[in-house]
Amino acid sequence: MGPAGRAGLVGVVAALAACTGSDAPAASAPDPTDAVILEVTTTTSEAPLVGEPLVVVDQGVSSFPDPIDPTATLGGYGVVLENPNDELVATGVHVTTRVLDPAGAELHVDRTLLNAVMPRARMALGRTLIEPVDEPAGLDVAVEVTAWVRPSAPDATIEVADVVTEPEPNGGAATRFVLRSSYPATEEGVDVTALYRADDGRILAAESTTIAALPPGTDIPGRIRLLAPIPSLATTEVFAGRGVGAQTLG
Repeated sequence: MGPAGRAGLVGVVAALAACTGSDAPAASAPDPTDAVILEVTTTTSEAPLVGEPLVVVDQGVSSFPDPIDPTATLGGYGVVLENPNDELVATGVHVTTRVLDPAGAELHVDRTLLNAVMPRARMALGRTLIEPVDEPAGLDVAVEVTAWVRPSAPDATIEVADVVTEPEPNGGAATRFVLRSSYPATEEGVDVTALYRADDGRILAAESTTIAALPPGTDIPGRIRLLAPIPSLATTEVFAGRGVGAQTLG
C-alpha cells in the first residue's frame, strides 16, 4: 500500500475512535438506600383458665377392732369433693389427707391423684387403714388442681348402678357395681371410689379401684375388694370419675 493509502486508513480509524470514545454517558447504578424493612409478628397467648376451688363437702374417719386379731385396730377415712364451677373441669387433682389425733397431731398421711372432677359433680377418695391409727379424731385435707379446662363433651356422664357390698366366702368383703358411659370415646383408667357410711350418715371409710377401659354405651361391671368387713356399715355410695384422658382433653 502506498503512502496515500496509508494516510486514508489512518483517517478512517481516527474518525471511528471519535465516534466511540469515552465521552458517551455511562449506565447509572441504583442509588444506595439505608431503609431496612422489619417483619413484625404478633404472638398472643390466652391466660390459663382459673376456676373456683374444689370444696370438701363431707369427710369422716373411724377406727374399729380387727375382726381377725382383736388386739389390733383397723380404720378408714373418706372425703367427698365437689366442683362448684358450671363450665370448668378440674384436672390433675392432687389431694393430701392427714389423719389427726384429738390433739391435732398427725397419725397418718395419704396422697391421692384424681384424673378430673367434672363441673357441678362430686368425687370421693379415701381408703381403709391397716396402719396403726390410735384414736383418730379428724382429717386435714389439702386440694391442688393442676389445670382448669373446658369439658370436651359437656353433656356426657358416667352412670353407676346396682351397687351392693357384701361379705365374701373366703373372708373380707367386696363392693360390686355397674358403670355405663355416654362419652363419645372409650374412657381409659377410670377412677372409681366406694364410700362407706354408718346408719347415721357418718363416713366410716372408703376404697378405690381403676377401670381399665369403659367404652361408650356398654354396661361394665366393677368390683372393689375389702380386706375385712366394716363394722356398722349401713350404706355404700360409688363415685365414678373420668379416665386419664380428661387431664388433657377435659
